[in-house]
Amino acid sequence: MHRKWRRLILYSVITTIVLVLGSYCYEVLLTEKSLKDVCMNEDDCATGQTKDMELNRENLEILAKQSHAESNTHLHYESSPYSEQTLERNNERNPVMPVDDFKGNEEFEQLDSEPTSTTNNPSSNEDLYQYADKTVPTYSLLKNSKLSTETLVRGIEKQDQVASDRTRDNVKLSNIGKQTPAIPKLLWWDFYSHGAGKDDIITCKQGVKCHVVSNRSLTDHPDTMAIIHYGTHFYFMDLPKHRRKEVTWAVIHEESPKNADFLFNHEEILSLFNYTATFKRESDYPITTHFLPSISYLQSKQYLVSTQDKNRYQKEENLAPIFYIHSDCNVPSNRDVYVELLQKFIRVDSYGKCNNNKALPDSLTFGKSMAPMTSKEFYELAAKYKFTLAMENAVCDDYITEKLWRPFHLGSVPIVFGSPKIKDYLPSKKSAVVINDFDDVEKLAAFIKYLDRNDTAYEEYLHYKEPGGLTNTFLIDSVNKREWSKYHDQTKPFYSLFSGFECYICEEMHKNIDTIKSGEELPIKVAKLDHYGCPPPKRFTDKGQYTVIDPRFSYFWYEGKYRAKAFRYYYDRNLNFTEKNIATLAKSFRQEYMDDG
Repeated sequence: MHRKWRRLILYSVITTIVLVLGSYCYEVLLTEKSLKDVCMNEDDCATGQTKDMELNRENLEILAKQSHAESNTHLHYESSPYSEQTLERNNERNPVMPVDDFKGNEEFEQLDSEPTSTTNNPSSNEDLYQYADKTVPTYSLLKNSKLSTETLVRGIEKQDQVASDRTRDNVKLSNIGKQTPAIPKLLWWDFYSHGAGKDDIITCKQGVKCHVVSNRSLTDHPDTMAIIHYGTHFYFMDLPKHRRKEVTWAVIHEESPKNADFLFNHEEILSLFNYTATFKRESDYPITTHFLPSISYLQSKQYLVSTQDKNRYQKEENLAPIFYIHSDCNVPSNRDVYVELLQKFIRVDSYGKCNNNKALPDSLTFGKSMAPMTSKEFYELAAKYKFTLAMENAVCDDYITEKLWRPFHLGSVPIVFGSPKIKDYLPSKKSAVVINDFDDVEKLAAFIKYLDRNDTAYEEYLHYKEPGGLTNTFLIDSVNKREWSKYHDQTKPFYSLFSGFECYICEEMHKNIDTIKSGEELPIKVAKLDHYGCPPPKRFTDKGQYTVIDPRFSYFWYEGKYRAKAFRYYYDRNLNFTEKNIATLAKSFRQEYMDDG
């Protein structure tokens, strides 16, 4: 009996061992077969076999970079061989600011110290670092500055600071010894719209092709002709280690002027780039209407509520004439202050966190998501109101968002504040109430009351929804001529503004190739200030006039300029630098400006 059990146990053990070994050998066979299928050479196979090790190494290097930025050690901006592929991604944006960087300016000592999105938390250890004085030359963008080759500038290590022969000049692209690849590579420096692993061949006008990639190790590849940046993620410590003269830089930046620490409001940053896609009509690839799905979106009557029903809702549901909803408070446009002034003269139902006086239905509470603002229930609520305050978070030419287009879609007359050129994009001459048209807030309130009491006059502002009522040919042409769609419009060649910009850059690179092959010099191409630059923020007076310089946000605006100057000083010379260096040199520029009065 015992022998029988021993045999059974031994048989089970042997069977288990055979199965395990067989399974292991089969997995090894499949793995080797897969690697053979995808690997083109031994190096590629080695890369595939050590994928997990590389991922761990990449994570460790990202952590090391973060520690590096927080230390006193300089980052080395120098070329790394392409074959080594050592340039790793770093999408962390936590620049370290010194404690004393925002001190010393008496004009702003009384300002509200409430943190905003434009500042970064300083490191309490930064003041412990001591930097020696060093005589340095200035660069061309500072030609109007008092700083000279004899000026002592703090924040630079004791090393040779003379600009090297590799000093970058992004304005004049060089074609000396330039290769002309049949399919140029376009490198997305940031993965905002495409995700990691972007690797596509795109075909654009006249059949030209480009290879769109997102692997930063291809920065120095000879076929890489352009690097495309995303403006909101622009960060001094996360740029290519060096600027190759023959490589074009492009930037797409559709977001608010307050993003990226106001840096893109200044020529020192814009002039880094050769091509732009921004909300400004002056940019190379304008995307002013990117928040507007279509002309039919404006004329839709899907949510339109009759004037009679709007009057009834005011009485039965105790609705105010004006609808307002925002949760991004205390912004550079000073809109919340204007709403407070307006409420002294007319009722405003204010939902959201800013100036809140009315609660949303439980089903429309936001939490961490703004998704309810695109829901049918939210649209039906907002459409009950005769007027909607459509106020942007920043004031800049052509900066227009869904805050304007959504009320038009719903049939609620917008009370508009934002772009000084907003009338160029309104559906008709009488379709919105523009705040800048009124001398003070009381006069605007009186006009809204007049329209609220006179249905015939009010409905003239909704005439754009009727056939032939949308008469602004500039707006119509702007939407019809754009190459990209908002919601996958099949009549457009590109499904998004990002893919459209890719092809625009691709076509420009092929034009450069043709120029190089002809033996001619590449034309000088550099982004100008009017491609994005916006003025310093202001604030409203007690009468509702947007005319007074806002000391807090203007401080951050000018700080962005000083930091941009300091960054260009280092980057244009291939010098090593840290955030501490930039902050210290920026402080010198600011002090010089104050000394000038």
